[in-house]
Amino acid sequence: MTKAELYDLKYTLSDFIYPRLKEFKDKVDGKNAPSIPDFSNIEHFSKDTPFEEKEKYWNELLSEMIIPFEYHVYPENFEHLELKEVNEKVEWGLKIFAEYFINLWF
Repeated sequence: MTKAELYDLKYTLSDFIYPRLKEFKDKVDGKNAPSIPDFSNIEHFSKDTPFEEKEKYWNELLSEMIIPFEYHVYPENFEHLELKEVNEKVEWGLKIFAEYFINLWF
C-alpha cells in the first residue's frame, strides 16, 4: 500500500467500490439477483408485496448508493449540480450503503 492510497482514502475506496457496485446493480437490472433485501422495515411493504416491486425499490436504492462513489471517481459527472445538492446525494447514498451493506451479495 502506498502513502498516496492512504492520503485521501475515500478516493482509493471509491475507485474500488464504484465499478463493483455498478456491476452488482447491472446484475439486479438484468434480473440476475437471486435475492433482494427483506424490506420488512419499509412502511409500505408487506409480506404480500410482489417481488417485482421490491426488486424495483432495491434497484433505486442501489442507484442512490452508487452516487457517492461515482462522485469521487468522476466528479465531472456532477458539475451540473449545486454543491449543496451533491453533498446531500453523497450523504444519503453513504447512509443507504451502510444500511444495506450486508445485503450486497448474490
